[in-house]
Amino acid sequence: MPCSKCGEKNTIRAHLIPQVFCKEVQTGKSHATSVKTDGSFHPTQSGTFDKNILCATCDGELGRLEEYAAIVFANIRKGSINRGFGIKECHGIDKDKILRFCAGILWKYSITSEQYGKIDLYSYQDQIKKIAFGEIQIPSWFDVALVRLLIHKQDDEVFAYRAPLNFKKQNVRLYKFMLGGMVCLVKANKKKMNFGDELSKILLNQEGELRYLLAPAEPTEDYRLPKRLANGTPKLSAFLDKQDTTINR
Repeated sequence: MPCSKCGEKNTIRAHLIPQVFCKEVQTGKSHATSVKTDGSFHPTQSGTFDKNILCATCDGELGRLEEYAAIVFANIRKGSINRGFGIKECHGIDKDKILRFCAGILWKYSITSEQYGKIDLYSYQDQIKKIAFGEIQIPSWFDVALVRLLIHKQDDEVFAYRAPLNFKKQNVRLYKFMLGGMVCLVKANKKKMNFGDELSKILLNQEGELRYLLAPAEPTEDYRLPKRLANGTPKLSAFLDKQDTTINR
């Protein structure tokens, strides 16, 4: 199949979860990959990719955003050590790049196959593609809230990642994925909604510096699911157990 962006005939193995993030979740020499609708994990040497969706040039455009997001998320992890829970702020971050990065992740998963966790962006698919590739200004209806989940006070690691899934809140369709230790909650819908006091203060598509929410991992499904699935994946279990040994440091 030709490139879904430009029509180029020669496509490459395009990583759905960017390889720069895959490498952060190591299980021996493999990566712990979550791609199925049930969130189940499996080990892979190269991460999850689709060789039928993007050419090298278009994949590279998204890749530059992914590299930038990986650096920002790593800095957030380091800056979150020994800090109390709540809203935190980062200075000097290009929030537009983070928003376009999130759009790119969603768009890639909207053009892949069912076996890799395809999602539906409905009538917003073309606009989200244009956001990802910088072809339009970021509209007010596209927004992202970032949440850093901590397993323990000194936690600067990545315990797992998850492919995008969609869900509804207040009858508004949202998307969620987890990369680089950050949960990305994405609103890609023109319907208005109330995010609540904390999340409304950290939405990226508003003036000011980048803000994110620092929260405990233990109560969340994003942590409990990989922890439960680890019982059937020995290498993943060993990775998560290593994180738990430092909780009481």
